[in-house]
Amino acid sequence: METLLRKYLWAIDLAVIAICAVFSARATATLIETKMAAVAPPAKPAPRPMAAVSQTVYTKEYVPLLKRNMFCSTCPPIIPEPKTVPDGPPPPIEPQRTTLPLKLLAIMYSPKDPLWSMAIIRDTDEKSSGAFGLGSKIRGARVIDITDTRVDFEVNGRQEYLELFDKGPAPNTPVASAPVAPSAPSSDPLAAELDKGVKKTGEHSYEVQRATVDSLLGNMSALSRAARIVPEVRDGRAAGFRLFSVRPDGPFAKIGLQNGDVISAINGLEMTTPDNALMVYTKLKSASHLSVGLERNGQKITKEYNIR
Repeated sequence: METLLRKYLWAIDLAVIAICAVFSARATATLIETKMAAVAPPAKPAPRPMAAVSQTVYTKEYVPLLKRNMFCSTCPPIIPEPKTVPDGPPPPIEPQRTTLPLKLLAIMYSPKDPLWSMAIIRDTDEKSSGAFGLGSKIRGARVIDITDTRVDFEVNGRQEYLELFDKGPAPNTPVASAPVAPSAPSSDPLAAELDKGVKKTGEHSYEVQRATVDSLLGNMSALSRAARIVPEVRDGRAAGFRLFSVRPDGPFAKIGLQNGDVISAINGLEMTTPDNALMVYTKLKSASHLSVGLERNGQKITKEYNIR
């Protein structure tokens, strides 16, 4: 055995030398690779597809050419105007004076409670008048607002109005020319009608001609100027209507009413709701007797009116 080992000892030494050489080469290569990685420049990115390169070149180089006027090389570039977008909703449509055959005769305005506001409107075609509150309808127009001098309507989705002191006819309404009549003598036919149509028969009783009542209801503009009617509110509840600025020679004074009177009931119907007031106005044309309960200087008084 010993003889055999001595015979092949050179082969074992050669194998050991080869193994050591391999390990030394591997260690040397690893060291060199580490040092080269520390000083090497960053790796180049992978080449992009041809489509991406073409898109980039088109965007940067050809867009200025597209903005130029191809028929005029010296003209400045074409810059499209920016689109303007309106801010917010469109402006509301202004209300127009109504073209309906209506005329505003008088207004009872209640700023504290709009439900008590009422407007006396005359239909000039049908020759009729009536009292209208918020929500009431006349000729298809619905009352949506009442102020001290104006009534607004909703007519087929648009807003129209009537003014108490109307300055002229509706727009685009033809006006027939008429000769100017000579000025009549200054007289008040309503006052003359009251003088002959109202008769006092007792301390609180009167006799009124039917023609006089019809004249008053047909001339609501003059009636509204004779006094100012304001809803009376006490402890947050309606108590009737108070009269202000009663003219001494006007229709209210002729039937025994005074400035500051509070009308609380008519024919037993308390004046505590707008519906009751409208109901009384409607019955005035056919009533033959009116019993008006009022309060004057803290005292309750009843006025009786026989209509003949």
